[in-house]
Amino acid sequence: MFKLFRPDRLRSKSCFGLIALLTLSSISFADDGDENETPLGAAVILIELTDNDIELQIFADAFDWRRLQVFDPKDRRIFDTRSRGRLTRQGGLSELTIASEPSHYLEDEPDYDESVEKFLRRWPEGEYEFLAHRTGDLGPLESDAYLSHVMADLPVVLWPLEDAEVDPNATLLIDWDPVTERFIGDGPVEIFEYQVIVNQESPERSMSWIDGGTRRTLANLPPDVTEFHLPPEALEPNAEYEIEILAIASNGNASIGVSPFTTSE
Repeated sequence: MFKLFRPDRLRSKSCFGLIALLTLSSISFADDGDENETPLGAAVILIELTDNDIELQIFADAFDWRRLQVFDPKDRRIFDTRSRGRLTRQGGLSELTIASEPSHYLEDEPDYDESVEKFLRRWPEGEYEFLAHRTGDLGPLESDAYLSHVMADLPVVLWPLEDAEVDPNATLLIDWDPVTERFIGDGPVEIFEYQVIVNQESPERSMSWIDGGTRRTLANLPPDVTEFHLPPEALEPNAEYEIEILAIASNGNASIGVSPFTTSE
């Protein structure tokens, strides 16, 4: 994954962006634009929020592209990458996930809401254009994706309680409050789905894979479901875990509630 690890973070940052964006790529967030243009398979731009950080996430999916550019609503280029040499000759690239967070001022900002407001001013609502240049004689691909500032409030985990010790040989009930309100401003928010991620923080698995050193269990649930039964096969004794409950809004933005727990011997 393309994120930096920081030990002071409340939650793991190894691979959620990839998992969530692949999940969301099936939703129609991208506008194909002009009927004469060929769109990307998926073009997504969204916001991910916890109680101490906020980040921009971008996902693009298409075949045989050698260069990808992203432009903001004022047509200013915000991202540009390309393949070269043997990677291009092989056929270029097919998908890309990136994430960017304002850690340079979040750590020093005493008012987190003010940090969020700074972030939103930096990334205005509107249409972001994705332009992919394909290999050989293939024509370009173009799609627009809308970035919304509507974010769900952070989910509250009811059980297990923070730092609770649970029996690894029993099914674990994970329970949270339904999310109905916005994080900023008044008004309701429409939840597309909840995502439950259980990260084994310690001991880490011996081989680090594409999603890092953390073994995890993941489930996508309908918006009317606010509990999940984790089977004992997913738990090890004498281990440390962290639950992430993602409230994914209908616009793709994800708000995350976190609760750590341990297992007994």
